[in-house]
Amino acid sequence: MDEDLPFVGEPADSREAIMRATYLALREYGYAGLSIQRIADEADLSKSTFYHHYDGKEDLLTAFVDFTLEEFIRIFSLESGDDPVENLRTFVELLVGLDPNVGDHPPEEVLQIVGTYVELRAQAVRDDTIREKFTEADEIFADQLSEIVRAGIEQGEFEPVDPEAAATFIATVLAGNIFRRTTGDAHDHEAVADEVNAYIESRLLAD
Repeated sequence: MDEDLPFVGEPADSREAIMRATYLALREYGYAGLSIQRIADEADLSKSTFYHHYDGKEDLLTAFVDFTLEEFIRIFSLESGDDPVENLRTFVELLVGLDPNVGDHPPEEVLQIVGTYVELRAQAVRDDTIREKFTEADEIFADQLSEIVRAGIEQGEFEPVDPEAAATFIATVLAGNIFRRTTGDAHDHEAVADEVNAYIESRLLAD
């Protein structure tokens, strides 16, 4: 599997093969048309293999959310370092630009991947299990952001703001950008990035 983008390249093991197949089936059939059989066909595995690992479609999809989140964290860890200011800008760039800036993958390919995540998230409106999983994912994102802000405060790079409040604000803007880009024809993500960076400059950076 490629080091820089999930669901691209050859899977390293059966788990990645199943996650990749889930992504491909979601992309082709959408949530409404998704079935274990179609995922099995994409992975060239038997249905019994799937049921050996997962109890059913819902169990598989919650695992898919976990895997997608793990992949974002992996990509972020490849790009981040010891500088909290740069780490925060990298986090914003990853989610506003929707382009991890590693590898040669076109933005459209990245948008397709994020689009499947958004389509699955939409099911949280009626599905309590998926809602619970995305709530957990939101908390992990917020924790990552607040830890970056907290590190910046401790190093004297950021003003002594409330890390959780700053993280919530940034995460909300980033989530809105993702939904607009994947569900509409918005092409103003650079302006969004500029405004988030302006917030970082004016609200967070220490004098």
